[in-house]
Amino acid sequence: MADPRNELADIVVPVAPAAPGAGDGGWMPWAVGGLIALIATALLVGVWYRGRPLRALRKLSAEIAGRHDSVPVLAARLDAWTRVRFQLTRVEATQPPAGVDPAGWAAWAGTLARLRFASPEGASYDDLAHLCRRVRDWKSHA
Repeated sequence: MADPRNELADIVVPVAPAAPGAGDGGWMPWAVGGLIALIATALLVGVWYRGRPLRALRKLSAEIAGRHDSVPVLAARLDAWTRVRFQLTRVEATQPPAGVDPAGWAAWAGTLARLRFASPEGASYDDLAHLCRRVRDWKSHA
């Protein structure tokens, strides 16, 4: 008796596996993927820019803790950071930024001015570190 597998092999041709065509899918998946990548990049850049002032304050705090420079120089850098962060032309005790307690701002600005223009003997790294901690507590801005 003949083997049925051999006899049917000539009649039934196996179907070739489906190969993806050159134009399957079109441009839509690529457009969606590109849009998702663009949105993710924009979000990452936004988060990075939002954290820049806080990273700069952390760096300044580390320099104060390590006593890398004199107190008046570090106080001047804290003054510059404050002017940039709060968009002020000058740090004045009488004009606090919006959302900051006026009495707390006046004390903070007075201490900063004293440290910035004091003699090196009268200045303290601890006072400067305390100023950095206080400005970090103003979470609405820093």
